[in-house]
Amino acid sequence: MLSGSKFKILHVASFIGNIGDNASHCGLYSILHSVLGDNASIEQQEIRKFYKNYHDADKLAFDLDFVDHANRFDLLIIGGGGFLDYWVPDSATGTTIDIDQRALDALTVPMLITSIGCFPHKEVPAGNLQRLEAFLDQVRERDNTRIAFRNDGSVANLHREFRGKYQGAFGEVLDSGFFFEPEIQAPMMPVPSYVAINVSDDQLDMLSQQHGPIDKHAYYQELSLLIEHFSHHQNKHVVLVPHIHGDLKAIFSLLEGQNDFLKRKKISVAPCIQDVAGANLVFSVYQHSELVIGSRFHANVCSLALNANTIGMAVLDRVSHLYQSLDMADSVVQPTPGFADRVIGKASDYERGNLRINENEIAQQKNRTTEFYQEFFARIA
Repeated sequence: MLSGSKFKILHVASFIGNIGDNASHCGLYSILHSVLGDNASIEQQEIRKFYKNYHDADKLAFDLDFVDHANRFDLLIIGGGGFLDYWVPDSATGTTIDIDQRALDALTVPMLITSIGCFPHKEVPAGNLQRLEAFLDQVRERDNTRIAFRNDGSVANLHREFRGKYQGAFGEVLDSGFFFEPEIQAPMMPVPSYVAINVSDDQLDMLSQQHGPIDKHAYYQELSLLIEHFSHHQNKHVVLVPHIHGDLKAIFSLLEGQNDFLKRKKISVAPCIQDVAGANLVFSVYQHSELVIGSRFHANVCSLALNANTIGMAVLDRVSHLYQSLDMADSVVQPTPGFADRVIGKASDYERGNLRINENEIAQQKNRTTEFYQEFFARIA
């Protein structure tokens, strides 16, 4: 633990984008508190203002003005999120962290890029892999800078892309969402026992190395079969859970073909609330559910961390890699034809005790993750 005056941290991340990100940041702050106690002050800077499609008057850039501001702090943290996914066009690094070599050289403050993804889900423009490599090479030479990739397959992806060049060069930690605990202990729900299902529409158009293109019509038909099974055949209540406003589109598509009486009696939609308040509410819904079926990455991360029986819907490859990293590959399903039956089978396995959360592995990795942060702060102290 550091002592003395307040340790000033500048945290660049997405605070207004997705409640999964908010949960991750809350988890990061829990880690920082365990290492620094009350000795840190944190200023947040919204990374979406750095995006190329952001054009308001308060637009930001990873330029020398940003560097001048960051150098006034004791530490710069960037993450968590997929900010090293290298599909971003016209970026100096090929990623969201669009900082050129001159600005990075001028950055003297210690920097921690953590709980970060490096697993593109879009087409990679020509030259982006080389730009990422140049950035990683430059960062690797900085004594006061560390990168810690989250457990979403990013390290394996880097190893594959660069033929092992960065073996052991960067850290790997649990996504910070594993350290998040909702403040709401008893969410107001229509029934005490329910199945929580998180679906998204935007992810269906993203690229996957593990399965081919997804037929949206067939995908929603399979999800409808799931809802019919739980609500009609098993007489369970189903709660559909959005993380962003765009998820309401998926929920509408899913509800459109459902029996009206069934919808009124057996199906609820969780509130779509953003920021930390939304994270506290929505993830407490997962925490108290009988079963979670999650599409979004943090629907899976936080539900597993909260010891809720969870089945991963691997629309994105990072969800499969998450479960593999926890030795829980049997708890994930690919969104290929017939996936409803496979989800139902795994739900039954949870009920019979044949499928369980790997609490020991999660606990061990949480300890190793905390040790990574302790070692980093001891190094820069």
